[in-house]
Amino acid sequence: MLVLAGLLLTVASAAMAVDVRGTLRVPSDYGGAPAEAEDETRRNRYWEEWNGFLDPRDPSFDAARELAVVLTGEGAMAEEQPGHEVANGALRPATIVERAGATLRIQNTDPMSHQLTAEGHPEFGPTPTSPGLTRQLLVSEAGSWPVRDVIYGHVRGHLHVLPDLVARARLEGDGTFHFRNVAPGTYTLKVFHGERMIHEQAGVEINDTRELTLEPIAISAGGS
Repeated sequence: MLVLAGLLLTVASAAMAVDVRGTLRVPSDYGGAPAEAEDETRRNRYWEEWNGFLDPRDPSFDAARELAVVLTGEGAMAEEQPGHEVANGALRPATIVERAGATLRIQNTDPMSHQLTAEGHPEFGPTPTSPGLTRQLLVSEAGSWPVRDVIYGHVRGHLHVLPDLVARARLEGDGTFHFRNVAPGTYTLKVFHGERMIHEQAGVEINDTRELTLEPIAISAGGS
């Protein structure tokens, strides 16, 4: 009898977990780099030079690398949250969002060590992380801090710690996103880019269904 009751509870809990999908419509000119001085434009970066084999790569905005899509509201964090990593010499995503009181984990998938720190954060000091290892630290207070790598200055990002974070979405390069196993309820959907919140949508109703698809979200060139 107890086994049956436990099984029914497990099935009921699984039935209440909802997958939520949506799409960010990010314009092609979003996140464009500011105009450079003439002497800077003369010095092409290596990915802008033709090497005889591959065409030079035009600068483009990578939503999956730069943005974070989250749900906030009442209740505990949903399970199976997408992680954070340093990969190919960059934070992915560069916009990190974690819940206050949770353990932030950043995996180093690069073949060299990284030494990340959040400027002004009392718990996120410049501790080295060797290749293949995961940096783990408690982020106990809410707030927002710039993140940088002490060793490699080009590795930068931003950390947002929210008191009511419920879920992070897995965001793809085409703007589609996916929250897994969210409990039914009413939430606020937020999109962060660097230090800014560029979109906020309150009153997102998630009912007890297997899957929910949200209406597409348009992000303006200015980020709103």
